[in-house]
Amino acid sequence: MAVITMIPVFFVWLEKKTQWKIFDILPAIIWIFLAPIFLSNLNVIPRSSEIYTTFRSFAVPMFIVLMLLDINIREVIKVAWRGAGVMVLGSFGIVIGAAISFYIFKDGLPENTWRGYGALAGSWIGGTGNLAAVAESLETPGEMVGMVVLVDNFVYVVYFPIILTCKRWAEQFNRWSRVAQKDMEHIVDATAGVEQKTHEVTFKNILTLVGFAFTAMLIANRVAGFLPEVEPVLTTGTWAILLVTTIGIALSGTGLRKVPGTMPVAMTLTYIYMTMMGAQADLTKIGGAQYFLIAGFVCVAIHFVFIILGARLFRIDVSMAAVSSVSAVGGAASAPVAAAVHSEQLVPVSIMLALIGYGLGNYLGVLTAYLCNLML
Repeated sequence: MAVITMIPVFFVWLEKKTQWKIFDILPAIIWIFLAPIFLSNLNVIPRSSEIYTTFRSFAVPMFIVLMLLDINIREVIKVAWRGAGVMVLGSFGIVIGAAISFYIFKDGLPENTWRGYGALAGSWIGGTGNLAAVAESLETPGEMVGMVVLVDNFVYVVYFPIILTCKRWAEQFNRWSRVAQKDMEHIVDATAGVEQKTHEVTFKNILTLVGFAFTAMLIANRVAGFLPEVEPVLTTGTWAILLVTTIGIALSGTGLRKVPGTMPVAMTLTYIYMTMMGAQADLTKIGGAQYFLIAGFVCVAIHFVFIILGARLFRIDVSMAAVSSVSAVGGAASAPVAAAVHSEQLVPVSIMLALIGYGLGNYLGVLTAYLCNLML
């Protein structure tokens, strides 16, 4: 555990301290995953351990509950329902794109790649936490998670600059999407009244969050035992993850949403989990990564088509379309960056849309895996 916890501590510190350009291409999360792979293959740390199993059993459902507590569906509908509509449509574009690309490249992909596709869709629609949650629910092998992390980041490195520069096409795009000036002004005005959560965290906050997270786990695990299994996708473990997701979204409608400390605790658990998954990866089983990478580009291209069609359907401008897309594919970390490039007023909206992605990621990730498994 000392090694497993200090690996993310080191790379997060190194990224912030040095600000090396390499981290713009290969962010800390990749190094956090790769470092334990080499350490386990050099026998510095074990590839399998009861510690990994025990930690995963509570860490995954806990960070699901915590990251979903920040969702404010009512506020999103009031402030940016058009953008939310495009974001949801784009999320389904990822599901359909994943299914199509899997069908095209399935002969060149390694065994069990359908599990990896589910984790990849969860990551793009939600974030790293969703990747971990879907991978855990589908029992995705560590080496497959490794390919997902690499494909996720390499495809996004190409896609993100396109999102940042598409503002130059604003005039033509807005004419095509038939957006009205009053609609764009409404979003800016409504955003000004968005309530912000305090960043001051106390031990009582952490204690409350942990207590409710464990309670949500207990309920989800008990109920999952009564639900029918549909092998190999909908197992009891998968049902438990989906149920704890539902409970987390339900709890976001209560006073728990205002309790600070959700994201720091959730991301701490997520980063430690990713380190453990790296430690369990077997390098001898990694193959077909080149097809997986190409398939990833096909998937995002189809998502992009859905975003363009959604922009016309909901009549939003190019900036809102870009924010909707990056909220689905990039998540809460990069959505505010893209929003700031297009318009500072869209930053709060981008965060809200990305949080909706957290809620959708687990459901649609499992759906993606199910569709891909049907094509075998």
